Amino acid sequence: MRGDPPPPPPPPRPLPGRPTVETEEGARTALVTRIIIVVTVVLGQLWALTVALEAHLSGHTRQAWGLALFSIVSYVVVAALVLFEPAPRSRPRPQPGARPGDGKARP
Repeated sequence: MRGDPPPPPPPPRPLPGRPTVETEEGARTALVTRIIIVVTVVLGQLWALTVALEAHLSGHTRQAWGLALFSIVSYVVVAALVLFEPAPRSRPRPQPGARPGDGKARP
């Protein structure tokens, strides 16, 4: 209607405990980045295994052990990326006394 005032503008930043599209996109981007790093490291391990096997069969055991060490370090990096996942920052925190889904605290 013509006499109604316009709605108030949205807050410049998200309200506490409310997820935003930007935060969700950031979390998704971080996950995709971690997956790409893990896949790259696994491909590097496959290459190192191939070269280490060839070196070992050719009698170059010192080079084979160096590549085995590279593979172990790569495994530790991947394990750290998988196990030490950062805490999600985009999930809403429940308010004390709030009913699920209503977003308001009880008096």
